[in-house]
Amino acid sequence: MPSIFYPFLDANMKPGEQIRLAGEEFHHWAYVAHRRIKETVILNSGKGIMAKAEAVKIETASALLELTDIIDYPYPDYPFAIAFALLKNRNDELIVEKCTELGVSALFPLITDLSVRKPSANTLSRFQKIAISAIKQCDNPWLPEIFSPQDLRSALANIKAQSYNPILCSERKPEQWMFDLSAEQAGKPCFMIGAEGGWSAEEFNLMQDLPEICLAHQITRAETAAIVASAQWLALAQRLKINTKAG
Repeated sequence: MPSIFYPFLDANMKPGEQIRLAGEEFHHWAYVAHRRIKETVILNSGKGIMAKAEAVKIETASALLELTDIIDYPYPDYPFAIAFALLKNRNDELIVEKCTELGVSALFPLITDLSVRKPSANTLSRFQKIAISAIKQCDNPWLPEIFSPQDLRSALANIKAQSYNPILCSERKPEQWMFDLSAEQAGKPCFMIGAEGGWSAEEFNLMQDLPEICLAHQITRAETAAIVASAQWLALAQRLKINTKAG
């Protein structure tokens, strides 16, 4: 069941407490999905807390919900980020949507030398809305943090300031794959995904000291690369988790 974004959930809330749903989320729930009294709804804070609630009263502009169950999810053991160049035809929005579904913790939009699209005044807010829609559809309890678009040099500094380890994704080292990374090399990774035309020579020089991996035998579209990197990291993180428990 798709959830409702309700960022005001608190882990200290108890079953039986009542909350009020209003605004855009209420409108969609009541007038688009045509929900009714006594129906169970799922609330998603985007901050690791989800809840089940029952609609007890529906008014013109809001609904009164009674909490029935509250679940506090721990932060992911192996968080990861994706840094991606802005793409033409808004294909970067697919990156935001699909990587959010796969549990990305942070997204760093990039303005690169070969970027075709430039950020607009609403680029960040659009990405945030897409991410919220994605967590509602897949019941991901953690909304990724999305940063404002930056040039590569500034973004690399920000990525490191957020304690992520930038890892360059390219086709230059076909023998080096994600599963070849040690836990120490991977760290808390941020996978660097270039524009449709890839990275410029200057950008490669800027990232020459980064770990570098290949994601596929073929050259993929940029949005595909971001999704593949996310999926491969989930598989590697599961292996790391199993090995840690076994040790």
